[in-house]
Amino acid sequence: MSSIIDGYCTPGTERETPLAPDDLLRQMDEAGIAQAVIAPEDREIVIDNDDGNRRILALATQHPGRFLPACSINPWRRDACDALGQTVRDGAKMLVLAPALQGFIPTDELTDDLLDAAGVLKLPVYVHTGPHAHGGPTQVVLLAERHPRTPFIVGHCGTTDHAWDMPTIFRRHMAANLWFELSFVRPWGAATLPTDKLIFGTSAPRNDPVFELKQLDQYLPIAEHADVYGGNLARLIAEVRHAG
Repeated sequence: MSSIIDGYCTPGTERETPLAPDDLLRQMDEAGIAQAVIAPEDREIVIDNDDGNRRILALATQHPGRFLPACSINPWRRDACDALGQTVRDGAKMLVLAPALQGFIPTDELTDDLLDAAGVLKLPVYVHTGPHAHGGPTQVVLLAERHPRTPFIVGHCGTTDHAWDMPTIFRRHMAANLWFELSFVRPWGAATLPTDKLIFGTSAPRNDPVFELKQLDQYLPIAEHADVYGGNLARLIAEVRHAG
């Protein structure tokens, strides 16, 4: 069986994400997770982008082979594209956008330049969706159609308030550049989704990795779905262009 990769975790100190890196590693070992994407916490996503990105990159350097660094750039920044390019050259493997935190609607033209730049770099763009108007998964679908070179990951599959949108999306809008991350998604719903488009994630510390794996394993057995538990994400990350 291939190694399990957790598609989204937040080692942090504030509010909902107090999780020391060593504690995250311990949780990963307990769950049998080989690697985890680590992302900045809320304040770093909103305003302290550069400090947060440097912190995450440093953690990945300190724990090679275990942590995969994600970065966040607020699209309101005038230097957003330059900042993204530098962070990717430094080793970032994913861009995280949180519309409700960063103060934009995903389909606003404000995001176009940044998303085009991510497309040139083949950098996966993880967009938080869920219980807020700025996080409708259909908006990420529209982004994927508008930026066909850019790989998009629908964080949390719209859980919880937009979960009823998902069956229609899966039937009608399976764009080639669109994937769906499973944190907060209940396993009986995940079992109905196309597995080549799924990415396992826990959103630790908001969720417990051991619990999430046990729940999902009942409906999508780990032994039978290596792509869901790491393969799909590994292929996306392998495409990132760090030079430039």
